[in-house]
Amino acid sequence: MLTELIIDKYSVKTTGVDGGHIYVSTEIEYKGKLRKLTVLFIENPDEMELKKGSELKIKGELKDEGEKYDLIMNNATLEK
Repeated sequence: MLTELIIDKYSVKTTGVDGGHIYVSTEIEYKGKLRKLTVLFIENPDEMELKKGSELKIKGELKDEGEKYDLIMNNATLEK
């Protein structure tokens, strides 16, 4: 499901795979419940655009495999 979100409280994290990938971790209200969300970008976004505290407008494919799992947004892009 293609979804667009605006988030302002999040953590920027990185992996060590393939020289490092940047992703965002946050919590959102989804279907009336607070859920953890991991945002995986289609391309590595500029770290300057992910400054903690900046509001982000993101668009991607939201995946929900049930309440006992975190939400995942794949192929996300930063919208301007």
